[in-house]
Amino acid sequence: MNPSSLYIHIPFCKRKCLFCSFAIAVGQEHVYEDYLSALGAEMKKYRAARVSTVYLGGGTPSQLNEDQLRDLVSQIRDNFVIEDNAEMTIEVNPESIYASKAEFLLRAGFNRVSLGVQSTQERYLKFLGRAHDVQSAREAYVLLRKAGFQNINLDLMYAFPGQTRQELEDDVRNLACQGSEHLSLYTLTVEPHSRFYATGMKLDDEEKLAEHYLLIAQLLEEYGFKQYEVSNFARPGFESAHNINYWQCGSSIGLGMGAHGFLEGRRYWNTSNLQEYLQRARRGETQVEGYEDLNAEVRATEKLLFGLRMNKGVSWEMVSTSKHQEIRSLIKEGFLVLENGFVKTTRPGRLVLDTLSERLV
Repeated sequence: MNPSSLYIHIPFCKRKCLFCSFAIAVGQEHVYEDYLSALGAEMKKYRAARVSTVYLGGGTPSQLNEDQLRDLVSQIRDNFVIEDNAEMTIEVNPESIYASKAEFLLRAGFNRVSLGVQSTQERYLKFLGRAHDVQSAREAYVLLRKAGFQNINLDLMYAFPGQTRQELEDDVRNLACQGSEHLSLYTLTVEPHSRFYATGMKLDDEEKLAEHYLLIAQLLEEYGFKQYEVSNFARPGFESAHNINYWQCGSSIGLGMGAHGFLEGRRYWNTSNLQEYLQRARRGETQVEGYEDLNAEVRATEKLLFGLRMNKGVSWEMVSTSKHQEIRSLIKEGFLVLENGFVKTTRPGRLVLDTLSERLV
């Protein structure tokens, strides 16, 4: 079996951001050790699997202290065969990074860090309910650089209600000037189970959001970032190998509360309840809550839809003949293009990618 991507979910956070609908846990420091033990038990089910990327996401993985992170990395290395030059990413928030932890993360084997900045303006950090301020985000970035990290991603969120063009431009320029190798773009959405959803918050109209999206892409290009996926921009050679594997529908192992994986045509997902996850571990039971087996047609469709998210596009030879007519229609409408044997989205196509996906299902 080809090497998989390994994703490990660390659900713990200092606080829950107002936009968050993810599987997280706040104020659960007393179960950190139990959770790591449960992860170790789950890893054994995939023992000796080869992995080409490792990604610790959350939640906030950097909420764990150095001893806990050391134990976690040791368990990963004991249970998996990690490919040479594997990309190893950890998500961190500014408030949980200090000099010795930044240095420790590099020594532990992480060679890529994703820093959750979201905005460079105090009003929007408070609006989102973030636990850091502008200065601490800047300081965290500097600490990671001083520690020796040469591959840093910064998260940027936009589409705040009432956000002006100038505010957005300031955010993009401020982040781009930091000099990171990668930038991930997140559109604010109002998701069920989030505080914003509970308060009935309304977003700006789609025309304005489309205009702002195009502005971001234009500005980042000026600063040397190349867009390689709808929401991801990188300097040449620093594209995220872990995420590319997802978009190419490669195999992936998901560990931890609420994690998803995809192996040998089967997509599975773990329980998203923390106490249930821990209790299943104590009973020696599987953490998998459900799964679906994807037939060849469904897999081909998913490869097409995910592939269209990437600037590279999808090889025409891989596209099912059942989709040819609809794709030709979308090409005539200006949403897709066929170049050098690859079907790609045009810039207008990226703005309505969800609608295109519905037409191609």
